[in-house]
Amino acid sequence: MHLTIKKYTQEQPSKLPTLIVFLSDGGVTDEQEIKKSVIDAAKYPIFWQFVGLAGSNYGILEKLDIMDGRIIDNADFFHVDDLRKITDEQLYERLLNEFPSWMKQARSKGILS
Repeated sequence: MHLTIKKYTQEQPSKLPTLIVFLSDGGVTDEQEIKKSVIDAAKYPIFWQFVGLAGSNYGILEKLDIMDGRIIDNADFFHVDDLRKITDEQLYERLLNEFPSWMKQARSKGILS
C-alpha cells in the first residue's frame, strides 16, 4: 500500500482519480498498518476497493468503510464467496459501488479537480 501511495503521490503525482482494487482471500493481519495507510491516503485522489474472495477472516478490510479519522471515505469492501455465481454486471456494480460518490466528495474537498 505504501508503494502505491508513493507512486501516485510522489513518482507520478496526479489529480486524476485512481481506483485501486485489492483482492484478498482473508488472513489479513497487519491491521494498524492498513488503517494508517488508508487514513494517510484519504487526502490524495486514491480510492481503495477491497474484495474478499472465497475466504474468511477479512479482519480490518471489512471495517475500512466505516473507519473514522479520514477527510473522506476512501475505501470500500465486499466479498464474493463464489466467483462462478456472480455475473460480470454484478461484479462491476460492486467494484464501482462507492467510487462515484467518492469522486463527488473528493471534488468538494479539493482532492480532485
